[in-house]
Amino acid sequence: MVVSSLRMRRVALLGIATALTAALAPVGVASANSGSDCTNGVVPLNPYVVNCGLPARGNHTIGAAPDAGAIIACRHSPICLSYYVNYPGTLIVPGYRP
Repeated sequence: MVVSSLRMRRVALLGIATALTAALAPVGVASANSGSDCTNGVVPLNPYVVNCGLPARGNHTIGAAPDAGAIIACRHSPICLSYYVNYPGTLIVPGYRP
């Protein structure tokens, strides 16, 4: 009985140690762009600027929901957001790229 009780304590401590290790281990961040091809802010009315603080963008499909960068860049301008969703690559202000 003493042996099984000791074994149960060891298994329980091992389980707790494993759970704590998994909970406290650093987790990789979802690929936030950190190269020189991103800016540290948002350019108004230009949803194509890559922001370093937002997750990487996926493939852009016509009519699909816009990503976070586009929503932030086009706030207060539904035309900007409409162009981003329905006409990819088209800007309201031509040539307006940083």
